[in-house]
Amino acid sequence: MAVRKTVTVLFCDLVGSTALGDDADPEVIQERMTGYHAELRRILERHGGTVEKFVGDAAMAVFGIPEVHEDDALRAVRAAAEIQERVGELGLEVRIGLNSGEVVAGVGETLVTGDAVNVAARLEQAATAGETLIGEGTERLVRPAARTEAVEPLELKGKATPVPAFRLVELLPDIPAFTRAIDAPFVGREQELQALEEALGRATIERQPQLVTVVGPPGIGKSRLIRELVQRAEARVLVGRCLSYGEGITYWPLIEIAQELDRLEAVLDDELARARIGAALGDGSASGEEIAWGFRKLFEALAQELPLIVVLDDIHWAEPTLLDLIEYLAAFASDAPILLLCSGRPDLFERRAAWATPKPNATLVALEPLAQGQVETLIEDLGGLPAEAKRRITEAAEGNPLFVEQLVAHQADSGNGNGAPQIPPTLQALLAARIDRLEPDERAVIERASVEGRLFHRGSVQELMPVEARNEVGSHLLTLVRKEFIRPDRATVPGDDGFRFGHILIRDAAYDSIPKRLRAELHERFARWLESTLDGEAPDEIVGFHLAEAYRYGAELGAPDAELGQRAAGRLTAAAEAARLRKDVAAAARLFERALELRSDDDVGRGTLLAGLGDVLFDRADLGRAQEVYEEAGLIAEAAGDPHVEWLARVGLANIRLLTDPEGAAESCFQEARAAIAASEGRADHEVLARAWNVIGTAHNVQARGEAHLQAVRNARRHARQAGDRALEVDLILGSAPPFVFGPVPVDEGFRYVDDVLAEVGDIPAALLFAKHVLGHMHARLGDFEKAYTEIDEFRVQFRELGQEMLYLRTTACVWDVCWHAEGWAEGERFLRESDRLLEQQGEKGFRSAVAHFLAEALYQQGRLDESQTYCELSRELGASDDRVTQSSWRAVRAKIHAAQGEFDEAEAVAREAVEIASMTDHLDLRGQMSLDLADVLRAAGRHEDARRAAEDALANFDRKGNLVGVERVRRFLER
Repeated sequence: MAVRKTVTVLFCDLVGSTALGDDADPEVIQERMTGYHAELRRILERHGGTVEKFVGDAAMAVFGIPEVHEDDALRAVRAAAEIQERVGELGLEVRIGLNSGEVVAGVGETLVTGDAVNVAARLEQAATAGETLIGEGTERLVRPAARTEAVEPLELKGKATPVPAFRLVELLPDIPAFTRAIDAPFVGREQELQALEEALGRATIERQPQLVTVVGPPGIGKSRLIRELVQRAEARVLVGRCLSYGEGITYWPLIEIAQELDRLEAVLDDELARARIGAALGDGSASGEEIAWGFRKLFEALAQELPLIVVLDDIHWAEPTLLDLIEYLAAFASDAPILLLCSGRPDLFERRAAWATPKPNATLVALEPLAQGQVETLIEDLGGLPAEAKRRITEAAEGNPLFVEQLVAHQADSGNGNGAPQIPPTLQALLAARIDRLEPDERAVIERASVEGRLFHRGSVQELMPVEARNEVGSHLLTLVRKEFIRPDRATVPGDDGFRFGHILIRDAAYDSIPKRLRAELHERFARWLESTLDGEAPDEIVGFHLAEAYRYGAELGAPDAELGQRAAGRLTAAAEAARLRKDVAAAARLFERALELRSDDDVGRGTLLAGLGDVLFDRADLGRAQEVYEEAGLIAEAAGDPHVEWLARVGLANIRLLTDPEGAAESCFQEARAAIAASEGRADHEVLARAWNVIGTAHNVQARGEAHLQAVRNARRHARQAGDRALEVDLILGSAPPFVFGPVPVDEGFRYVDDVLAEVGDIPAALLFAKHVLGHMHARLGDFEKAYTEIDEFRVQFRELGQEMLYLRTTACVWDVCWHAEGWAEGERFLRESDRLLEQQGEKGFRSAVAHFLAEALYQQGRLDESQTYCELSRELGASDDRVTQSSWRAVRAKIHAAQGEFDEAEAVAREAVEIASMTDHLDLRGQMSLDLADVLRAAGRHEDARRAAEDALANFDRKGNLVGVERVRRFLER
């Protein structure tokens, strides 16, 4: 079976010789070349590379086969630097190319294929004698440890665009990990730091060694915690790091420590101890026990003047001999304040379980992920990202500081803005290496678990494993829990055991290692398992997703399964309709688009999907895209002779026209909708009939004909019910409020209508939202403003959370309605300005004209007449001539501005126009408001009897509506 791995590929080719002439003896040349090949192989293998082949003077090696390491790229670069140095000593010259990327290899094989191999070969060919060129991916991985120079992007054979490349200049010396200056803030970890400080305090007071091991997964902050102690402590600090590979690595950390001391004899006068230390450095010989004794004497001597902190980093890579030495020092050093401070990963306990055994002078500090607030603080300090990117990174990093740092850096480098964080190459290498070190069966289990997702079940993993390996899945899962790759979690499949990946990036790294052909097979098998396990109750969205993934990978490999694609599209479409029913527009749009990806351009079924997508894009206020989608659906339907989809598209476009091109749109919508009804009644196409009647209702609403609007909605709901379209019926319910809120229906009937709706469709969450909406308006008219604000807020916030931006924006009118009754002018202005800005971005005009006259009123009431006049003019420009609410309302505000400026004749003329326009409607509140505004204008002009008559007209309208707040406002006016 093939595996996918991210590796680093090295190509090296001999290009010249200063030691060999053209007439050199063939036997001499053969001897020299044999030595060259042997030296090349020795260097490559010493750094962990696998030599795949020698072809003449050229060699190819892969770093990451058979086992991936997190530092494969750095190993390859170190090998390249050593090759360049060594062949120079042999009087030869080579050119080297390096590149990192995904390859495919057979299990147990060294032969790899992939674009990463081709690019590495091209980089080598482009290099000059003595030069090493590395690819962009490799450069990112070795950036902290190597100095490079960018060269002109290379035009490489087989690549459509130039390939970035870098010249290796030099390897940088290692920087001690715990003595660097602190850049990032120290976030959290106060209790853990206190534990380290207490251990140092005990060592100092008791003059006895203390062993502290800071343990946690990669990136959790072990080094940062230790560095914080080192910076604060008054102590001498020595640092040594365990290496993951290399010759003579057993005592490497102690060799580093010894090299930090200028002259060993200056700090240790015991000649025998120095000799035994020298044996660890390769000078002489001594047993492990003797070397341990020598370092004990050294540390005791160094701790006489100041407490000594010996930092031993990455002891999970330590050889058993070194671990024995550390335990010996902790047990036998005496009369010396020594803190042996180690860091390691949980892998340590796999090799040395006794390390976690409690001891009097040993402390284990296990680091947990940072809390969300601490992660946010860390991201804020790194800075430079939009709020949405910070939120996404907080979610993706899951409390791991290194992941935060790398995700922020990668996001900034990639210019991905607010997009979903992608796993940086550095973290990919780190996590892939951890997974690659698992036993083969453990790796197979974690890969199959990743197919289900972040959450997975024991049963699905067993189903996806080969039959002969299924009995051992349970024990392998427990091992993976112990190794902190996964953890138990709540099962969502009855009767099964649930698990969760310890980190989403671990899941992603495991999934990325699965070959695409196997992914296709596993996704389809998982979908079948879920369907059979849940016996017809399997969620359409999940089954559809896995079937779609199976289809996609098969198509990428040149073997698309049309039947599989159809099954996937069917499931995703059903899931999209369910999302529409629960008013989750964002999910519905995503599912429709995913289903469309599975339909070919000549598939007539695309038209139906496009019409559905157009509906949800309209709800999401993506009007431009919705128009494009409806138009495409109409063209497909016309070509296919499908009147159902064609009329759905035409009715959808009419709806958009009401918002984006309102002048004359109502009449054209009447014509289009009536044509749709005439064409569809004979076919009993109830879905088209329902949508056509809804458009008629909307057009009546524009003209403020509440009774006609209500009748059209009733017709639309009847057809939606006959069509069996529950989602459409819910949409119609949500659209049926204006006649009850603003139109001729009295307030007490509004309360009864809410009860009727809940009795009919109260099981739908959207119906409950509708109830809160209408009740909020009714309570505002009764003067219960606190309840009204609460109900409207609960109603409208759901739309934004569900991605229904259009409905959310339109609910600004609901907020304003409460604000008008409560006289909350400043609060109303705040909501209206947000809506105006978003509507302008959408290119919407119809509703924005209403928001503009709302704003004009709010500003007028706050005495800001110039600003109010600006919004009156905007409302006039945007509003359709038959939009009677807009045409009367902006005139009423302008009349009041004229009156405030002493222009009473102009004020009365404009105010009477507003009243006349409102009288053409059956919106009782509108008529009441316009008459009351006229009364205000007449009173300002000193025309008190005329003002009283206008106010009495207002009172009659408010009283018919049952609007107690309006009634009280008129009565106060009459009293004045």
